[in-house]
Amino acid sequence: MNLILICLGGAFGALSRFYISNLFPKSDTLEIPLGILIVNIMGCFLLGLFYNLMDSSLEKILTPFLFIGFLGAFTTFSAFSKESLELLINGQFVGALIYVTLSIFSCLGATWFGIYLTKT
Repeated sequence: MNLILICLGGAFGALSRFYISNLFPKSDTLEIPLGILIVNIMGCFLLGLFYNLMDSSLEKILTPFLFIGFLGAFTTFSAFSKESLELLINGQFVGALIYVTLSIFSCLGATWFGIYLTKT
């Protein structure tokens, strides 16, 4: 059942990301992908909004559908934010700093390296 909920949530999340991000064209002045920035902010807000509001009786359905499926496909930035904040909330400040720093720089580096390796 969890796999079906994750797949359904993921399909809705991916479609939502596609349509919402296309509503906002790239900013001419800043040259940033405004649509994806808005999607990332929305996804993080939704995760924060539902994180404490989720009723424990619905957790078995909402966690795979909403958190893993929908928000996972809508924006992986929401998962990154949740994990980073949980480290901070638990007082693991050094761990949070290491996780955030490693995530940002290693992911950017890995993307660059993948592009570099496949350039013709």
